[in-house]
Amino acid sequence: MIKQKAIPQWKINEINNLLELFRQYKNIAVIEVAHINDMQIQTIRKILRGKTVFRMSKKSLQLRALEQFKKESKKENLDELANQIPGQSSLVFTNLDLFELKKIFLENEWMVPAKPNETTPVDIWVPAGDTGLPTGQVISELNMTLKLPTRIMNDTIHIREDTRTHKAGELVTVKQAAVLKKLGIAPIESLIKIHIGWKDGEIITEELLYMDMDKFKQDVIKAYQESLGILFEMPFYLEDMTEEYFRRAVADANIINAIIFGEGIQAPIKEEPKKVEKKEEKEEDEEEVGIGGLFG
Repeated sequence: MIKQKAIPQWKINEINNLLELFRQYKNIAVIEVAHINDMQIQTIRKILRGKTVFRMSKKSLQLRALEQFKKESKKENLDELANQIPGQSSLVFTNLDLFELKKIFLENEWMVPAKPNETTPVDIWVPAGDTGLPTGQVISELNMTLKLPTRIMNDTIHIREDTRTHKAGELVTVKQAAVLKKLGIAPIESLIKIHIGWKDGEIITEELLYMDMDKFKQDVIKAYQESLGILFEMPFYLEDMTEEYFRRAVADANIINAIIFGEGIQAPIKEEPKKVEKKEEKEEDEEEVGIGGLFG
């Protein structure tokens, strides 16, 4: 008989900690941490202290805690949340609205050095000026590894002109990454991004969280206008759209009128009574009062 291996106590403790967080908070954000600087995580934790709890655990423990929470809470979409958790991730527990949390993440973007043996997503430039590095072996690294134009001034190495060392999509070798870091070049945007969210039973996808709302509004307006164009071509009449038919008719009439007469249709303007007429009426009243006075 094979003896079942006991679960280490630290794993049980972690599952219980996660389970308690699931019970305490309404919203959960899943963030990938594989490519995020540790200092960046620590900084955002301080900013959100008291509002969120970041919990980085092994995926197997996260899934066990989720399974237990699903059984006891009967909440919806926890299976979908579990299926979307990547390998290296942190669960962020919060009562903040997930869109507000996303906004805070966007406002705290970091710039980080290029990683060795990875392609760069952006062009990498080394600016002209004093590097602050003393003369010596470093200058050969700058010249040979990055092909930088250098000169010595006041016992430090200067870059003669702005130089692009890599184009977007090119590989940054281990040596190149080390020299760029030594120069303090940090060209890569590092953003804490929500991979998927769960809002008290509702799944919030990454696409929805990071949707371009201005573009979305324009697309809705365009779709509405196109649907109206199709509607006006249909051989039937919809009473609910009476106002839109009138607007279209007036717009078409204005276009035709402008083509033929060079001017559009204008709404009738109500003329105000002339002041002179008011004066004449007043004079007539005064005259009647005067005649009445003669016979009074």
